[in-house]
Amino acid sequence: MRRRTIPRYRGLFCRARRRKFAIKNSMKKILYHIAVLSFAALAGRVSAQTGDYASFLNEVASRSPQLAAAGKEHAAAVRGLRTGLAPDDPEVALEYYFAGETRYEIAVEQAFDFPTVYRQRNKISKLGISKAEQEYRSARRNIMAAVSDAYLNLNYASERVAILTRRRDDIRQVIRLYEEGMEAGQITAIETQNARMLLTEVENSLVLAETEREETAAVLAQLNGGSEIAPQGYPQFGFTGTQEEFVAAALAADYELQAAAIDTLIAQRELKLSRNEWLPKLKIGYKAEVEGSKGTNALLAGISLPLWQNSGRTRHAKALGEAAKAQHAAAKAEACTRLSSLYARYRTLAAALAARQKDYLTAGYPELLKSAAEAGKITSIDALMGLGEWYTLKDSLMALEYEVALAGAAMALCLI
Repeated sequence: MRRRTIPRYRGLFCRARRRKFAIKNSMKKILYHIAVLSFAALAGRVSAQTGDYASFLNEVASRSPQLAAAGKEHAAAVRGLRTGLAPDDPEVALEYYFAGETRYEIAVEQAFDFPTVYRQRNKISKLGISKAEQEYRSARRNIMAAVSDAYLNLNYASERVAILTRRRDDIRQVIRLYEEGMEAGQITAIETQNARMLLTEVENSLVLAETEREETAAVLAQLNGGSEIAPQGYPQFGFTGTQEEFVAAALAADYELQAAAIDTLIAQRELKLSRNEWLPKLKIGYKAEVEGSKGTNALLAGISLPLWQNSGRTRHAKALGEAAKAQHAAAKAEACTRLSSLYARYRTLAAALAARQKDYLTAGYPELLKSAAEAGKITSIDALMGLGEWYTLKDSLMALEYEVALAGAAMALCLI
């Protein structure tokens, strides 16, 4: 299989095929070693040894400092939601008059909102705590998603480093053969230079892949509390059910959507609270006045009429309720689209990967090259350059496998 997107590489391959020089037999053993090594690398690919992938992500996330920070933020939010629910503080006053004889007044007062106000505030507080819990779960899932992305990326980068390293070694062998052909007058300097440029291209890709692997390993270690995690291959996912069933299950486990739904309930309670706050506040108290040897006691009872402070609050609460409903509807529509697309993406990519891997393994291209070289039908350089096309195909398959793993992990995380 040849990829027409690499014209320079194709030119090298075609030019090499037009030449048969005497050193081909000396390269048969090298070709056999490379072909068998590459084929074994494909056939020996194993799935991840992480067991239950969700448990693996949860275990790593539990050691993450980000989750510890999210837990503290959640605890602080809950404490904040439980404050401010009690009545106003009592007031105590002493008035002392500097007169000819002793005279002073003592007053103790306590103001109360109407009892239904406290009931609504407590319900809003409980709903706020429920929302904070959903937000914490969402933060935990996001951290698990970051762990998953880093782990899968580490696997992909590690595989690319391995394949590019073998590809680089193959091209070095080709360059050595070209140099020997130049000494024999059978290869031009241009062909050798083209091979060297191809080597530079592969070496650049290898440096980038190694850098990506190191950066991803560092990110994964940080998420794991400072401990490194070795790549063990991609996890395998098996999803049953229709697209509608997956979307329904994922929506039921969507913590952000649940938090938006709680916002609509909070808005309804805020509206009831704004209406209850139009009820008058109550005030009771006790007052004692002492003048000389005489004293007078009095009880205080009164109300506070909410004429000005609550102006416009009910209309504001209604607007907040409408906004919360609109936000929830928008979030649900967006989630449905995202989940449907994710399901379709995984199914399409997984089916393509299964078909490509089947064709790839049955083709036995490295073995065909080895057999052709041993039979003298092609030169060792032809075989090595042809093996380069196998590397290109393998690289595209690795990219497809990586995308399938990303989509599968994203679906799994939606159901956690």
